[in-house]
Amino acid sequence: AEINGFGGALMVNAPTGEEPWTVCSLLARETRTLQFVTAFQPYHYTPWVAVQQAATYQRATGNRLVWNIINGGSDAIQRQVGDYSEHDERYERATEFMDVVKGYWHNETFHYDGKFYKADGGGLRGPLKKAELPLICTAGSSIAAREFAAKHADFYLMRAEHPDEIAALIADLRQRALKWGRTDIRFGLSIDVITRETEALARTEAKRFFDEGIARGAVKAVAAHAGLRTARKLSYEQGFAEKNEAQGFDDFFIHPNVWTGFGYIGIPPGCALVGSYENVVARIREYNSIGIDLFFLAGYPHLEEAYRLGEHILPHFRSERVELSRPQEPLRELHSANGGA
Repeated sequence: AEINGFGGALMVNAPTGEEPWTVCSLLARETRTLQFVTAFQPYHYTPWVAVQQAATYQRATGNRLVWNIINGGSDAIQRQVGDYSEHDERYERATEFMDVVKGYWHNETFHYDGKFYKADGGGLRGPLKKAELPLICTAGSSIAAREFAAKHADFYLMRAEHPDEIAALIADLRQRALKWGRTDIRFGLSIDVITRETEALARTEAKRFFDEGIARGAVKAVAAHAGLRTARKLSYEQGFAEKNEAQGFDDFFIHPNVWTGFGYIGIPPGCALVGSYENVVARIREYNSIGIDLFFLAGYPHLEEAYRLGEHILPHFRSERVELSRPQEPLRELHSANGGA
């Protein structure tokens, strides 16, 4: 990723995978500039442990850690790892978690008295105070998720949809953020890429994935597991469920070069840019024009497609890319749910 000009890597957190903070620590030793977007749940840590670990990591790597705060898209999976909190309660807990994290980070003697967390005089001191608070990313389209993002997220992350739906979601989040006096919330998009020299070659490769998925019965498997999710279905996913008849490869193009066939056959995040190098660049610019600043691009197989993206797509944006950073703003006073500062 670093060799090919990517700015960072998204580290997924799932019960069946490796722990992402550990993986990030290992990979940081092998890289110079790559930033690591590590996903974790507030359920996994106390605010102080998260603060101390993150400050240590930032000092050791030159501030290359980005947080992706997740709160679980499936009640069933949450229970598997011991979290029996209800959906909205998880976001309420996350809001307090970030209140306390920011309080510890910016104060040597922070006090807080909330529903989930309390603090009585703790905070970063000494060399750890010099570390930068990681940029905060989060996702989730429920009202609770949007409210959490509006208060605390530097970047609100989305799975790709039709540009009109993305624009509407951006407008909603910006309006919610204004309640906290914020005009600086930014937006990211996760989307796969299947790109080749010509449109025809790219579509042929996408159809290969599609046909292989259909042949192995992936559609039935996706439908069988759909009930485990509590996250909102995107509009195109809702369309899958409402149609009983078999759907063909071309039916999944919801916008020029925007193909949702991956979602139909169970390959996350579900949507891909499919097209020539020129057209994929054009679609990225289109999403950028409606407010997307951060793009998580990937392909299959990962290594080969990383080289392809690095050679044919990323150079088009080299002069426009800026380093990820948090705009300077006055620190807002944080209060607990019960009023204690």
